[in-house]
Amino acid sequence: MNSNASRVAVVNQLARQLLHVEHPNADEIVARQNQLNQKWADLRAQADGKRDELESAHGLQTFHIECRETISWIEDKKRILEETDALEMDLTGIMTLQRRLVGMERDLAAIQAKLDSMEKEAEKVEGEHPEEAAMIRERINSLQVVWDDLTQMLKDRDSKLEEAGDLHRFLRDLDHFQNWLTKTMTDVASEDTPASLADAEKLLSQHATIRDEIDNYVDDYARMMEYGERLTADANTAEDPQYMFLRERLRALRDGWEELHQMWENRQQLLSQSLNLQMFLRDAKQAEVCLSQQEHMLSKDETPVNLEQAESLLKRHENFLTTMEANDEKLNAVVQFAQRLMDEGHFQADKVAKKAEGIQERREANRERALQLMEKLKDELQLHQFLQDCEELSEWIQEKYIIAQDETYRSAKTVHSKWTRHQAFEAEIKSNKDRLLRLQQAAEDLIREKPGMMEVISPRVGEISLQFDELQKVTKEKGERLFDANRQVLYEQSCEDVESWMDDLEKQIVEGDTGMDLASVNILMQKQQLIETQMAVKAQQVTELEAQAEYLERMTPEKIDDIKAKRSFVESRFEKLQEPLSYRKRELEKKKEAFQFRRDIEDEKLWIGEKMPLVLSADFGNSLFNVNQLLKKNQSLRTEIDNHEQRIHSVCNNGQKLIDEGHVDALEFSERIEDLLDRWQALKEAVDVRRNKLLASERAQQYLFDANEAEAWMSEQELYLMGDDRGKDMTSAENLIKKHQGLEADVSDFSETIRRLGETAKSLIAEEHPESEQIGIRQSQVDKLYAGLRDLLRERRMRLEESLRLFMLAREVDDLKQWIADKEVVAGSHELGQDYDHVTLLWERFKEFAKDTEVVGNERLNVVNETADQLIASGHTDAATIAEWKDELNEAWADLLEMIDTRTQMLNASRELHKYFHDCKDCLGRIVEKQNAMSEDLGRDSGAVSLLLRKHQNFIQDLQSLQLAVQQVQDDSAKLQTLYAGDRAREITSREEEVITAWKNLQGFCEERRNKLIDTGDLCRFFQLVKALMIWMEDTVRQMNTTEKPRDVSGVELLMNNHQSLKAEIDARGDSMQACVSLGKELLGRNHYASSEIKEKLVSLTNQRNAMLHRWEERWEHLQLILEVYQFARDAAVAEQWLIAQEPYLYATELGRTIDEVENLIKKHEAFEKSTAAQEERFAALERLTTFELKEMKRRQEEEEERRRKAEEEERAAALAAEQAAQKQDEGDGERSPDTEPLQSISEREPLSEASEGRSRQSPRPGSLPTSKSLERTPAQATEDVIEGSLLRKHEWESASKKASNRSWEKVYIVLRDASMATYKDQKTAKSTPEVYYKGETPFSIRAGSVEVASDYTKKKSVFRVKLPSGGEFLFQARDDDEMNLWVSKARSQIDSGDQSSSSRAQTLPAGPPKPDEPKKRGFFTLKKK
Repeated sequence: MNSNASRVAVVNQLARQLLHVEHPNADEIVARQNQLNQKWADLRAQADGKRDELESAHGLQTFHIECRETISWIEDKKRILEETDALEMDLTGIMTLQRRLVGMERDLAAIQAKLDSMEKEAEKVEGEHPEEAAMIRERINSLQVVWDDLTQMLKDRDSKLEEAGDLHRFLRDLDHFQNWLTKTMTDVASEDTPASLADAEKLLSQHATIRDEIDNYVDDYARMMEYGERLTADANTAEDPQYMFLRERLRALRDGWEELHQMWENRQQLLSQSLNLQMFLRDAKQAEVCLSQQEHMLSKDETPVNLEQAESLLKRHENFLTTMEANDEKLNAVVQFAQRLMDEGHFQADKVAKKAEGIQERREANRERALQLMEKLKDELQLHQFLQDCEELSEWIQEKYIIAQDETYRSAKTVHSKWTRHQAFEAEIKSNKDRLLRLQQAAEDLIREKPGMMEVISPRVGEISLQFDELQKVTKEKGERLFDANRQVLYEQSCEDVESWMDDLEKQIVEGDTGMDLASVNILMQKQQLIETQMAVKAQQVTELEAQAEYLERMTPEKIDDIKAKRSFVESRFEKLQEPLSYRKRELEKKKEAFQFRRDIEDEKLWIGEKMPLVLSADFGNSLFNVNQLLKKNQSLRTEIDNHEQRIHSVCNNGQKLIDEGHVDALEFSERIEDLLDRWQALKEAVDVRRNKLLASERAQQYLFDANEAEAWMSEQELYLMGDDRGKDMTSAENLIKKHQGLEADVSDFSETIRRLGETAKSLIAEEHPESEQIGIRQSQVDKLYAGLRDLLRERRMRLEESLRLFMLAREVDDLKQWIADKEVVAGSHELGQDYDHVTLLWERFKEFAKDTEVVGNERLNVVNETADQLIASGHTDAATIAEWKDELNEAWADLLEMIDTRTQMLNASRELHKYFHDCKDCLGRIVEKQNAMSEDLGRDSGAVSLLLRKHQNFIQDLQSLQLAVQQVQDDSAKLQTLYAGDRAREITSREEEVITAWKNLQGFCEERRNKLIDTGDLCRFFQLVKALMIWMEDTVRQMNTTEKPRDVSGVELLMNNHQSLKAEIDARGDSMQACVSLGKELLGRNHYASSEIKEKLVSLTNQRNAMLHRWEERWEHLQLILEVYQFARDAAVAEQWLIAQEPYLYATELGRTIDEVENLIKKHEAFEKSTAAQEERFAALERLTTFELKEMKRRQEEEEERRRKAEEEERAAALAAEQAAQKQDEGDGERSPDTEPLQSISEREPLSEASEGRSRQSPRPGSLPTSKSLERTPAQATEDVIEGSLLRKHEWESASKKASNRSWEKVYIVLRDASMATYKDQKTAKSTPEVYYKGETPFSIRAGSVEVASDYTKKKSVFRVKLPSGGEFLFQARDDDEMNLWVSKARSQIDSGDQSSSSRAQTLPAGPPKPDEPKKRGFFTLKKK
């Protein structure tokens, strides 16, 4: 229709053209055109209608087909569900069923969606085909019925799965839980004990992990026990052995669970105690180290030699005692820890107690030794203090002793003054007498406390006492001498002196001046104290006058009256002065207190007055430093006031004391005290006020200081920014920009300082600070200065960036010019390469060079041009220079591009020529490489063969690219031949011919290897089938030979059913068996290279199958016998139970007491007799012999006949032996018939023949050396036949199924003698040490092997192959074909000579009868008694 539509369009176009040219038949043309268009429209309408009808019919048929397919789909799912009936209801079967049902549910969802779409399709088709509505609805109904059956079946399977699955999951969980329980109990029962603290913590952590694991299993245990108890709680399962066993398992599980908890607790306690023990041992070790250090310190015995050293040692020991006291806490903690462990009943309580006791004993010993050492050091300190006191007193005595020996007393001018001084000296000595007494007392105390010091103390004390006594004696003698020299004058002068002093004193007392102020009172008090001191001295003189008067009275009796009168006068006058002096002293003291209080009040007021101007000062500082100084002064003043407050209170207390004593000026004192306290309080308040004002001033000054600092810093930065330094080169410009960036960062960070200053200014203005106006002005100045600084920063940055861009442009222009110059050197090279690799390298490098040059050059040139244009457009001062740089650079770049283009064309022309030669060489190399890469390995199994076949196929596919390469070589050759002539053309043609020849040879090798791999693959597949069938048959026979013993009839029936299933499996495997046999026969029909092995496998497979079938029959008969026996045992047990049940009735003695009872008993007995008659048939059946018993009887009969036959044979043998013995006696000893000799020799040789046959049947190992006996030859063949020489050797196969591990070519020296091939390193080794073989290889025999030319090996020439009887293979390469043929002929001649000798020896032995069906004979030494 579409093609005709184009034709109709062409006709209409022609008609329009004719009408356009005003054809004379225009009307006819229009009519014919309209007629054609009408018919074409009718045809189109009919075609569309037909298409709609066909599409409708197609939709209907498609619907029916989909209905059938859907039904078939549902039926398949039903069949799959029905196949699940064969699954066993163990856990594996349930899980398999569950997986199938899960997959089935997914498929059902798809089927449901399909049904829904079918329903919609049916409604649509019914509307289009009402006549088919009934059939369509029938299809839909049948679909729905099949669907309902499938869903119902799935529900049934689900319910079945749920019931059986819960039980099997429970049993599986139970087994898993019991295994876990056993494993965990084993872990918990571990007897590992920690050897260190780390081990203890590790074991305890592991034990805690076990606890976590146990806790994780608590829910599982509870769930299993709950389900198990619910499962076994049914009364109907009470006697079921399986449920009884399940109950026992649950009981054991419960006991194990409880035991596990108990074991865990015990282990936890053990590990906890072990951890405590390790912690105790660690602490004990530390304590022992501490005690050892203490013992080391105490072991030092240092005795001080002076007081300073004694004090130092005592101080050090006191520090040591302090340390000991600090360590006592640790030691106490260790002992307490040990006591806690013992109280808790630790398993190592004895060890802990012993160690703690040792620590306690050492601690007590150290403490006792430390205290002893302390006492010793204290004693030494006391001793040295005493000795020092002794030394000081001795020095003082020596000094005074020198003074006492002075004899100036002889001058009489100043007798009285000398006497007075001497009396003062005696008083000083007397006062120091107490020092001696204290020293003696201290010595006595020390000796009493420390008797051991008496040797040191007593001599020293005695010496000092003697010195002091000597001093006293000298002083006393000097006084007596002074007194004796001027007694009379001295007495008179003393009296006059005392009287004169008393006169002056009386005048002072009479005056009565008690002072008018504190100064005069203090002066008078001092005078009063001086008078009292003089009074004491004069009292002593008066007392001494009495002694002097008595002495003068004895010496001058005539003047006794004058002396007494003068002495009495002086004494009476001295006594009268005592009372006035005491009164005067009391008056002075009272006045002093009053004057002192007034003075103190005035002093305090003056002090407050002095401090008040400082406190009330209006100077709050005009700088931060001054404010800080004022704050410090104010704080010092505050501290001074606080310290002085106690003085104020003391003065007030003194005044209050005077008021309380009733002083005459008490009212005045009260007013003074109140005035002082008021002034003091005002001073304190003023100090606080000044401090607050100073703090406010400090904030303001701090702000002003910070503002000044900010202004100074910003001014400094402004000076720097106003400079015109823009750098001399790019480096300096970059450094300036970096410095400027740092400055910008500093300025940006300084904004925080400006912000803080603004906040401080706002807070001070808000607080109405006195300087708020100045602060506001200063803040506005700071803000303006900072804004100006930022503007300067931006301007400076623009100048620096402009300068940097200029320097960068200059550097970039210079670098680009240098770069272009370097590239021009490369682009101007005339080197075109020596070969393809060289020219390719040059071409690739130059291509990369051109590409990189163009990309990098354009990029760099554009950057430079753009930068230059920008700088020129921005009105740079050096715009003319920049434009000149730009023009020079663009001209240099255009020259470089032209040179690159020229160089590229030259390299392309050279590369095309060298590429052809390289492609030819590469193609030949690839062909040779592919030819060498074709492995000769044919594989040893189907997987390897398939892999090799796939590799070969991939190899062939890889050759497609090689074929394209060959074709490309031909195309390039044709192209180049048109361009070149002469030697070049001939060389091109010869290279092409070499490639084509090598390619054809490679294709031939590939086809040959493919055929070999196909044959090997079929062989491996056959072997795999045979192996699988053999394994299956062995497994089947093993299942038949199972030793499982049934317990009852049902068990036997189960075994028989299983045995029947084996039969079904055997029958099902018949097709596989037949396919395997057919494949083997097919391989034999193809004359496969392994036909012998195939025949052997087929025979073995057939024999194994027959043996399996025979074993099945035997097993089936055996099971039938066992079934009959178990049936008999079952019937006998039932019969026995019936008899046992009837015995109580027969033994009953109840005969009835009434007629009715008797009749009932008779009826009962008749019923019993009927039941007995019914049981007779069962007992009769039991009396019949079973097949097993019949066979046993038959076996016994056969054994009896066998014993009887053996007895008869023994009797005949005995008779025959007796006859032979009689014959030998008749013939005589040593005589023998000549006819028996050959027979005897034959009988002797028969075992040897059998043994040799057994050995010949054994396959020799590869590379084994025959024994000397096997290499012995007959004398007729004992000719020297040896060949030796150097060959290249390659080991291909170690055995028929194993490739050699090293298959590389090696140069060796071969010696072939008597079909035995020995390998040496070289000829020298073979001649000098023939027993040393190459790499320790033993010689191997080729007698049963073969030697042939390796025509199939094409990689090397002059190669022959040696095959060993064991399947091993070696390749040897000679120098040329002549040498190769010589080796092959010699080796074959030795093999042939060995075969002839073997056959000659074999002909001397008798040939036994053939026994094809006889089993393999045992070796002579392998026979065992059955």
